[in-house]
Amino acid sequence: MASSSATTLMKFFSFFLVVVFAAVVALAQDLSPSLAPAPGHNAGAAGSVTNSMAMIGASIVLSMIAIFKH
Repeated sequence: MASSSATTLMKFFSFFLVVVFAAVVALAQDLSPSLAPAPGHNAGAAGSVTNSMAMIGASIVLSMIAIFKH
């Protein structure tokens, strides 16, 4: 019984990881090329979306490692 639960959990995390990677790839693509250069970074502005996505991805990976080691 525990084997099927672990298998189901592994399938869920694998599917979730694929969905996260697909979302990151979709966000990374530049669908509308602009002719003007991007504006400069404002002093004191919050982190960019790519930084927050990296933090979310790292936390998911670390959580998965912790769950599987437990």
